[in-house]
Amino acid sequence: MKRLAKQALTISILLGAISVQAQEAVTADLDSCISSEKMSSTAKGAAIGAVTGFLGALASGKQDKAAQLALAGAAVGGIAGYASAYYNAVATCMKKNPAWIPESNIERKGNYKAIVKEFKYKPSQGDIFTVRPLQMPATISQGQNLEFPAKFVVLTPDGGEAQARITRKLFVVEGDKETEVPFPGHSTTDRVLENGEHEELIHIPMGVDVPAGSKFRFSYSVSVKGLPANSASGITVVK
Repeated sequence: MKRLAKQALTISILLGAISVQAQEAVTADLDSCISSEKMSSTAKGAAIGAVTGFLGALASGKQDKAAQLALAGAAVGGIAGYASAYYNAVATCMKKNPAWIPESNIERKGNYKAIVKEFKYKPSQGDIFTVRPLQMPATISQGQNLEFPAKFVVLTPDGGEAQARITRKLFVVEGDKETEVPFPGHSTTDRVLENGEHEELIHIPMGVDVPAGSKFRFSYSVSVKGLPANSASGITVVK
């Protein structure tokens, strides 16, 4: 029996090591793919910025400043276009390699009776589902990935299971303008969920060269039985 137990432990350790190595290989391949895809996209963004600056100078009659404004446009185009280039590159690489797309890990948390008590829920209220405020960090450092829990509650009259749709969206914020970029994973997930509180760990990779001052908004929505979604969002700034 002891010998079998040792063999089982050895196999378990080997399988764990293989799994870690496989994950590291996927991460390395994904990073390499992203760098390649991002390079051409970022260069294109800088070029568009340069043309915009140049044409703007001509239109305003400032021909003498056309070259200067073109360079400024190139810089803005390169910086502002970084996030779009990065997450579009992630989306392109994941489409080419579906096995690289991380699974949405949604787990039931907490005590069901405590949740019912917290919401003072009665079956006569019908279906209730709500996303709790996101616990996103206000700031992260350059090169640091964005990671935080998203929590939501589902309560239905029969106390059983409910068909739910979870939607994840990522935006780049520039002043009063927002640009949606591809979420690096499953943007939408359909699940049959038990009544109670659920939690998902959100992991959003950030390129090591993401510009300081970049601002991102993440939105998390939940809808049950096709009803209008309930959502919560938060903003993180790269320092």
